[in-house]
Amino acid sequence: MSQLKAVIFGAIGTIAETSDIQRQAFNKAFQAAGLDWDWNAETYRDLLKLNGGQTRIRAYRDANSVNAEVTDTAIADLHQAKTTDYVAMLDRADLQPRPGVVELIDACISQNIQVAFCTSTSRENVNGLKAALAGILPFERFATIVTIDRIDRIKPAPDAYLYCLQQLGLNADEAIAIEDTPVSMAAAQTAGIFTIATPGAATSGQDFSGADLLLPDLTGMSVDGLSVLLDRQPTAVGT
Repeated sequence: MSQLKAVIFGAIGTIAETSDIQRQAFNKAFQAAGLDWDWNAETYRDLLKLNGGQTRIRAYRDANSVNAEVTDTAIADLHQAKTTDYVAMLDRADLQPRPGVVELIDACISQNIQVAFCTSTSRENVNGLKAALAGILPFERFATIVTIDRIDRIKPAPDAYLYCLQQLGLNADEAIAIEDTPVSMAAAQTAGIFTIATPGAATSGQDFSGADLLLPDLTGMSVDGLSVLLDRQPTAVGT
């Protein structure tokens, strides 16, 4: 029988709804660069099937045969501009954690369950989220925070999770991961971690059929409920 020792939040979107802010930041960067690209909500939902901002920009360029002169170097510059805009927009937003997130983290800490943040985004993005949620969710509660600078391959490769487990000093069967996209969910599962999918507003229509458990959010989820889930007994979901 496995004992729950850590809950790992696997993406910014598992903690707060930021997808539309991201989309707006991309469009702002495109406009500043003189590109006539404009990602609407439907376009961005489709691009979220891919992981990584530069990957999404490149895929859009290639799929639409637009602005072929946008080189990989230009893509890197666009992505950095987007990140700068995104962090600034986060700072001005009235951002709140997703339902159940703070309550579950509080419960984990009170019961000596480690909490981690395991993403393949940049440290700058994570710091922007930390600042936006200051006073609501202290990031000091995370036992470790994994960002892209710590790994060789982004999700769906399992590198981020394998590194996170190493930092926590745990085996895969001692943790539960929470993810909000199928591609990131695959990373956790490849690492051997029981994975709960909590799709956000921009990913709710994607295929989460491979999730160990699919929930709209973490409302009512308790440490006891998670512990039972780790033993593959879904009848005890909830408080």
